[in-house]
Amino acid sequence: MKNIKRLALLVAILITLTACNSSSSIPAHETLTGNWLVGSINGNPVITGSIVQLKFTLENTLSGSASCNNISTSFSSQNNSINIGPIATTRKMCLPALMDQEALVLQALSKVKRFQLYNGQLSMFDQQGSLQLKAKRTKQ
Repeated sequence: MKNIKRLALLVAILITLTACNSSSSIPAHETLTGNWLVGSINGNPVITGSIVQLKFTLENTLSGSASCNNISTSFSSQNNSINIGPIATTRKMCLPALMDQEALVLQALSKVKRFQLYNGQLSMFDQQGSLQLKAKRTKQ
């Protein structure tokens, strides 16, 4: 009888541990592919109401919005290293503050050499390890 109780307790513990490890809200292996909403540039928050968005595809294209204009380029990545190609942009004029922010976004993207994914967050770093952009995964 004592062995049955121990076995039942062991099974209950194993079921609990398995349930804790199989949470569907955190993917087992996060990928760069998808849409990201940038929340900070060089550690500074984006202008309230502005949209800085990046979309990485399986075809190694990167597109999005740099605040005012749309961007488009290619990228390659291996492990946590990334190489972003020359960035093409549309040529709309916006408020000076948005244009300044856009220049910072483009400058930051041109410096990015490494990225880190954790729990739906994307951090992009330059060669020296300085944080350039921080973004959150979106469903769009």
